Amino acid sequence: MRVVDDVADFVIVGTGAGGATAARVLAGAGRDVLMLEEGPLLRTADRPAEVLDAMALAFRDFATATTRGSYPMPMLQGRCVGGATAINSGIIWRLPEDVRAQWIAEHGLGRLVERRALDDAFEQIERELEVTETSEALYGGNAERMAEACRVMGLPGKAMSRNAARCKGSARCLQGCPGEARQSMDVSYIPRSQRDGARLLTLARIDRVIMEWGRAVGVEGVLVDAETRRPVAQLRVMAREAVIVSASAVQTPVILRRSGLRGLVGERFQAHPGCAVVGRFDEPVTMSRGATQGYEVPLRDRRLKLETLALPPELLAPRLPGAGAVWQQRLTEMDHYAQWSFICRTEAHGRVRPSLFGGGSGAAVHFSPTASDMERVRYGIGLLCRMMFAAGAREVFPGIGGLPSVIGGVDEIDAIERSPLRPQQLNMVASHLFGTACAGGDPRASVVDADLAVRDVQGLYVMDASVFPTNLGVNPQHSIMALTWVAASRLANRALRRAAAA
Repeated sequence: MRVVDDVADFVIVGTGAGGATAARVLAGAGRDVLMLEEGPLLRTADRPAEVLDAMALAFRDFATATTRGSYPMPMLQGRCVGGATAINSGIIWRLPEDVRAQWIAEHGLGRLVERRALDDAFEQIERELEVTETSEALYGGNAERMAEACRVMGLPGKAMSRNAARCKGSARCLQGCPGEARQSMDVSYIPRSQRDGARLLTLARIDRVIMEWGRAVGVEGVLVDAETRRPVAQLRVMAREAVIVSASAVQTPVILRRSGLRGLVGERFQAHPGCAVVGRFDEPVTMSRGATQGYEVPLRDRRLKLETLALPPELLAPRLPGAGAVWQQRLTEMDHYAQWSFICRTEAHGRVRPSLFGGGSGAAVHFSPTASDMERVRYGIGLLCRMMFAAGAREVFPGIGGLPSVIGGVDEIDAIERSPLRPQQLNMVASHLFGTACAGGDPRASVVDADLAVRDVQGLYVMDASVFPTNLGVNPQHSIMALTWVAASRLANRALRRAAAA
């Protein structure tokens, strides 16, 4: 097998929110940067409109990777240039203040989340990525009905902020924004980094970091065939300054453990499991019009965030109850359904380990919600059902095994709210993953320090959601980018000072 060698000042593994932002900062500072991405570069114009075909190209393991435990839970991860930013809805949330305070008080991260530096990073990113609040003109029927439910029930609903100021409301975020209005990393920071001199190598699967005398000096892996995913060449890339691992809360700890790191690497895995409820309305809803996700209800005290989530017919159809003629009849009413979901800020912790088998391309993820987490999930399902009826739904499909698949009125929700739900009864999906290389001030309780430098290894950094010591309860993309911006800026400044001194 042929061998491909390369060298750069900074070698970045992964091109999602963390890796692309690190490249944006370092290349912008004039450093020689090489970005390595396991997946392909998918030109937006070439991405298929059919959602299943699009998922096969852009999602890790065709979205079939699951956690291990009492309930296998699907994990949604992007595997393409841009990572999860290329397949999500572009939802933007700054780091919640209660989380920031907790990270300072309990994890010693005051330097990382220092208010002025973090706010400056948020503001810069928001300007560059065209962050704006979703206008009512882009709500579509799905969000319009959630807004109506909030008005009737007195809930704190609000329009989502997204990195898509030029959104046309085509509801195609999963397949790739057709007009490139969503400023995902593949259309924003990665091209910008390349204009600043950074290089991008795709279909490059990194297996381990090369260590010499306590210092990270490069990475090793393979180049894979775009169709078969089989190795076609060995890859060895050396780093003059540092290696930055930004491969996600699942793949980052796998790479670090295969490189010989142990301790808390792979521990404290956390997630935001979510469920969805579908409602049928007399009047057309037409989920194909409007933002894929445009309206939300943050409930911090309940550790929940409710969201609209428009689905294409291929993904909505399996959510409809019934069989045979009953199910076929429901298919004829596709335009009359609304779907709302929630994410739960769970308390559960799991772990990630390398594996030759199991989902996640060589990762074994162990995770199970706690009893308290399931109580929150039950509350969230009941609340979404009540909101559907408040907005005028004729019937609601709660999606709970062992309970009625169709409910026709508010009085039937009591059975859901009284039932002790088990994870096995639900279609929960984990879409935000955190915490397997935690940052902290205490070396005994963290993998990286407040500069996101791996402890006891010079020249090795982690810049993705695996450094989060807790989950957030909100979408993490913006926080990943801002924390990376702060850490990468400091890294760039140190590198410039060393170069000047030399």
